Amino acid sequence: MVNKTYWQSFYKVQAIKNIIVIICICSTVLVCAQDPNNYRSGAVKSRISIAPVASLFKNHPQHTVDTKAKAGFCASYKSEILLGRRMSFLAGLDYLSQGLSFRGYYVAPGYTYLFDKTYAYTHEIRVQELHLSIGVKKAFNSEKDNFYTPYYYGGAGFRYILSSYYIITNDSTETVVYDGKGTMDFEYQVFTQLSNGLFKGKGLSVTRKLNSFIFGGIGIQRNLRDSGKAVYFDLCYKYGISRLHYSGYNNSNNLNIKDSHLLFNFGLKF
Repeated sequence: MVNKTYWQSFYKVQAIKNIIVIICICSTVLVCAQDPNNYRSGAVKSRISIAPVASLFKNHPQHTVDTKAKAGFCASYKSEILLGRRMSFLAGLDYLSQGLSFRGYYVAPGYTYLFDKTYAYTHEIRVQELHLSIGVKKAFNSEKDNFYTPYYYGGAGFRYILSSYYIITNDSTETVVYDGKGTMDFEYQVFTQLSNGLFKGKGLSVTRKLNSFIFGGIGIQRNLRDSGKAVYFDLCYKYGISRLHYSGYNNSNNLNIKDSHLLFNFGLKF
């Protein structure tokens, strides 16, 4: 039997590596993001945040039961370009780790499966993604003239699956039939179709893991008016345009899973 703690330690290392990469990418931007006039139109601010994530999943109602979200995490960097006293443009990167478990079937290679609603196997899934977000932010008052500023924002972006990991367990024998890297991608392959047309099928391993999402949120920030900095908290809802496609191990499954996420962001603006 494969030790399940391997899955946990593996993903901790992978998460740390991905966060370090994001920090390195953003550090160059941070140097250029400062402006001596903190509130002038065109000034660039930096927003960094971390967030626990509550994920929502809708799985196949006939082939699965007991779908449950696992604890998620998000680390984010965004540039905020001031367009006026109350309007801003947002663009940046998010690292998202999400997970779920459910009971369902497992078709071993060379075998068939009888759908008798016994749901004899537990599937545990962890997915790591990189998001490119683009949007606008609207404040309810002027940050320069107030200690507290409520705001809302919205936009869209692209999501890319960095990696996935699966554990599949036979519940009756408690035997782990698979514990390893996954092949999670998306149901709708718009970017793959474009790649086929433009590049004759090249780059499929990349485009199959690429899709899009929309997002919106509301929050409040505490303004440090003399410095132009702020601390903030907001709630952000992300909705995936395409369902995730889960094929299990060696095509043992064929499930499309709808996902959305609620992020509780705690951040610093400077």
